[in-house]
Amino acid sequence: MIGAELTDPSGKIWGGIWGRTELGLLFLDMFFLPEKLRGRSYGSQLLMAIEEEAVRRGCKRAVVETSSFQAPQFYRHHGFEEFGKVEFVFPGHARIFLRKNLQ
Repeated sequence: MIGAELTDPSGKIWGGIWGRTELGLLFLDMFFLPEKLRGRSYGSQLLMAIEEEAVRRGCKRAVVETSSFQAPQFYRHHGFEEFGKVEFVFPGHARIFLRKNLQ
């Protein structure tokens, strides 16, 4: 298990990112940041922290899946590229698979 959390001075957890590392890959499984904290670089800081730890563990690549209505642009902005897509039954929406070289 690998992760990073966003806490306030009292220790309250406001958001975080969790995943796992195996066979040289970082799998991002869960990422949450409240709407009111988005767009303030907290997400970028969390992503950078987990990527740095993954590299320290020997990972060369990261993989994440997200929905088209969630955060694909966030990941693209941070160097991820799409390598797959599965359309939902709802027109215009899909599950998107992204990857990134970490080194």
